[in-house]
Formats: sequence, C-alpha cells, structure tokens
Amino acid sequence: MKQSDVLNFSVQISNGLKETSADGASLAFDSKYGIMFCAYMPGRQGNYGESRGRISLSYFPASQPTNIKYVEVDTGKDVYVPNIMSLGDGKVRVFYEKNSRADCDHYIGYKDFDFITEVLSEEKIVMLKKDNGEVVPLTGSEQFAYLKSHGFTNQEYKCTEQIAFGSHSIFRGEDGFVYGAITSYLAEPILYRSKDNLATLEFFAICPYSAQYEMDYKFLNGKIYGVFRTPPEKDSIYFVTSEDNGKTWSEPYLIKDSVSCRPRLINYSNGVLVVANHYNADTGNRPAIQQARTSVRMYLLKDGELPNEKTMVKELYSKCGIVNVCLQNVLGDIYFAYSTSELALEYQNGNPKVRGKDAIRYVKLGDLEEN
Repeated sequence: MKQSDVLNFSVQISNGLKETSADGASLAFDSKYGIMFCAYMPGRQGNYGESRGRISLSYFPASQPTNIKYVEVDTGKDVYVPNIMSLGDGKVRVFYEKNSRADCDHYIGYKDFDFITEVLSEEKIVMLKKDNGEVVPLTGSEQFAYLKSHGFTNQEYKCTEQIAFGSHSIFRGEDGFVYGAITSYLAEPILYRSKDNLATLEFFAICPYSAQYEMDYKFLNGKIYGVFRTPPEKDSIYFVTSEDNGKTWSEPYLIKDSVSCRPRLINYSNGVLVVANHYNADTGNRPAIQQARTSVRMYLLKDGELPNEKTMVKELYSKCGIVNVCLQNVLGDIYFAYSTSELALEYQNGNPKVRGKDAIRYVKLGDLEEN
C-alpha cells in the first residue's frame, strides 16, 4: 500500500528556532507518562546534520507532539551519532560517540535525563567486559581488536567515524538483557548485550558480513532477524537471520532497489517490520544526486517470509526527503521519525548535487495492518 498523505501531518520535533540542520534521530518511549523522547544531532550552520559538535534531546506527549521541550545533552569536539534508551519512570539514557584523544580512539559517553525533575546527569563512559573478564572503556580500538581476535581482518579504518554506536535501535529482550550492535565505516557488526542498561556491555556474536555504519536486529521465536547497510548507493540493504544466537548466519538477502541509508527492524504484530529506503522514480529520486533519499518501504515478515513486494505493507515518500528513519511500536501503533533533506548545499548544471539534512519530523502511522 502506497501512502504519502500521512506525512502531511508530521510535526517538526527538532528546534527550528536555534538549529539550521538536524539528523540521526533515535526514539525512546516512556509508558508511565506517555512521553516520547528523541535524541539527534543539530547544527547551527547550513551544513549536514552530521556536523559534529552537539547532541540534543527533544521530548513531548507521544500522541500530541505539542509543547515540545529541548535539552542540550552535550557539546564538544567530534561528539556524534546519538542513541537513546528508556530507563522507565520518566528517565532516558542518551549515548553518543566522542573523541577527545589525540590518537583518535573514539569512545561512547552517556548522560541520563529525568523528565520529572528536568535534571541531566554528568557524563559517564560505556564500559566493555572483555572475554577475559577485564573491564575497559568501549572504544574503537577494542572493537577492532575483538574482530581481529575472531579472524575478521578486512575492516576499513576511518578515523572520523570509527565506532558507530548510534546506528541501531537499542532494545530490551525477554531475558531482561539490553541488546544492540556496533559497526564502523566498514566492518562486520558486533552484537552486544548488557545487564545494567549499557553502563557495561559484553560482545556475544559477530555478523560475518561487512556493513557500512548500520545494522539493526531483533529476536523472534528464538531467531535473530537483522538488516544491514552496504556501500553501494543502490541495492545496498540486506536481510539476514540466525537460528543459533549469532553463531551462524543465513546468506544475505538483497532488498531490491534499496537505497544506501539507515535501515530499521522492530518487532511488530507477531512478526518483524523491516524498514528501508527505496528507489522510487516518482518521488524525484535521481541517482546522480547524493542524499536524494525520498522513499521508504515497510515489510512485515511472518513465518520465515522475506522483504519483497509480497510482504510490503506501506510505502512513504516525500520530495523533501526521508533520511535515517527511526520507529517505536506502542501498543500496536507505529510512531515514525526521520530527517528531511531539502537543504541544497551544492549545485551542478543547475541541479542540487548535495543536500543537507534539514529537520527531524515525527508522525503517528498507527496500525499498519488496518491501513
């Protein structure tokens, strides 16, 4: 089912009065107070939302995104790629990649925000419990050392974006552990779990396919379902599964006509919902223009199905751009946030060559199976 009109009801949730660009949104929901939180990267110049230097948090009633409030979580050199998780009782934990070292070894910082008291905590650092029991800061060098120790040596190092902690959705499993994945510029994704809300985590599996920045996964009926991004601009998102907790994996399944952008996967309606940007000529996609990502498709997979035309439940498109999406499932209703990309930065032959991320927008999609 194609649907674009719903985006006409979206609301900007980044601070447009003080920010000229925004990207990298991640959502968390507090069920006690009905509040939605969004961590993102803002900018104050006509530039990409990826411009490093600030992490912001907006929060508002989930179904009535009015009276939006904003918190500046962190500022500093090369603070980047936010992520977020709900701690319950009106509290959220906001994570970000940070580099304050001359050797460019990135680490992950975090701060807690209390919605009731409006207090933001001091920064702490995510720690890693290594296979030998040693506890050290989670850094890019530890990430690459772990891959190398397990026989993976084909990573491509890129100092400015080494440990991509914000490019997945953090989730709590039925066993009480918190789960997620880290990647890099190009590296095999490492799956992690934590008993203490990511104050300390441990690695438990590696997906043996090189990903660019992003992987997202969830558990369903004892099986891991995952999606990851690869470098090509088109035909770039793959779907994989594991039936033995990440020891072995299926061959990657290409999501046809997918566009290089952040994919998402969440549990939904006794299945998993895969969301990926998609090439759609009707929306103004032009392969020669970077960042012209204007369409996403949503695939609802049940009983071993694959993401294809048969399992597609919705397509959303906008010429203003739909970039780096994130979702929350609240009692069967889907809440959706994304970056626009309408800010033209460079022109070639009269057409925009590069577009920056302009704003974070948010909308309730509702029950996908009823639409």
